[in-house]
Amino acid sequence: MKLSETLKIVYFRDQLFIWRICGAMNLSEGNFCSWALLFCVFMYLPTPMLLKVLFSFDSPLDNNFNLCMSITSLSNALKFSIYAAQLKKIVEIQALIAKLDDRVSEEDQELRHRQMSVHLRNISKLFVVSYSLLLINAAVPFLFNSERSLPIPMWFPFDWKTSTTAYIAAVFFQEVALVFHTIQNFSGDSFPPLALFLVSEQCQLLILRISEIGYGSKTLKANEQELVNCIKDQNTLYRLLDVVHSLISYPMMVQFLVIGFDIAITLINIIFFVETMSDRIFHMSFLLVITLQTYPLCYYGTMVEESFADLHYAIFCSNWVDQSSTYRGLMLIMSERTKRRQLLLAGNVVPIHLSTFVACCKGAYSFFTLMTD
Repeated sequence: MKLSETLKIVYFRDQLFIWRICGAMNLSEGNFCSWALLFCVFMYLPTPMLLKVLFSFDSPLDNNFNLCMSITSLSNALKFSIYAAQLKKIVEIQALIAKLDDRVSEEDQELRHRQMSVHLRNISKLFVVSYSLLLINAAVPFLFNSERSLPIPMWFPFDWKTSTTAYIAAVFFQEVALVFHTIQNFSGDSFPPLALFLVSEQCQLLILRISEIGYGSKTLKANEQELVNCIKDQNTLYRLLDVVHSLISYPMMVQFLVIGFDIAITLINIIFFVETMSDRIFHMSFLLVITLQTYPLCYYGTMVEESFADLHYAIFCSNWVDQSSTYRGLMLIMSERTKRRQLLLAGNVVPIHLSTFVACCKGAYSFFTLMTD
């Protein structure tokens, strides 16, 4: 069965839809001789066109904007390539999530699961609104300029300033590229925080299941079996975390490498070079989006680490005192396994943690002071 036919995870519906229309599904299946490859070439054709005119404009604002867009476009192309090469892992993620969802039983677990689903939808909506605002502010304001201009300063192999037909072609090309760049970035930037939040909440649901063992009317044998089932859930959860981590690790490393530079350039433009309100609104929208690329990811990465740390104490919240020796033996084995710290690393180097977000902000400030001296 094809990859595109097996991905039906409700949690990542928007992201999977975007990856499908952007051709990532086809490329992940190995269909390189298809429309997907041509589409990706067209989608990232603006990158060399941006680099060709790097630092060639008279306006410092255009030079800085061109530099920022060039760096962002290169990093997005690299992230998209990494995702496309690994999207088949989402099939396993689907199976693991379904396996854990089937274990949700008690009323408190069902309530937390419903809250998790609502929160996931809200996170996705936040990204949709933010990226939509950025797209509108990038694609529309140039129309109100007194002189003929383009949404993004870049090189074209024809003179669009004197020819109306060439100008319409250049504007059409940039508008289409902006739309697909924005939606493709949305899928790649929103998936990691959604996945990490989902892992964190599945861990919390497991904590609830473990903590409730021994307090009902079940027999000692039934409690032993429930603990065994929870140990199996623990294995499933660890596997889910490993697969999610392997999928997002290197794209997030690319993101951490460029985020400080993008923030610094954007702040320089806002403080020193932006003159019109439309340009100020666009740069503020861009600053919001690049912050959303990193902060929720680091926040939920911290949540994952804390949730797995809580898993160790959940075992002792169960009514283990009144259980059988077999139960207590299994409990000790499980407690030893939970002592391992679950630290997520981007590129196996940088922690996906709030401390990394702070480090990125410090790096942005260092770039800012260096470029303004």
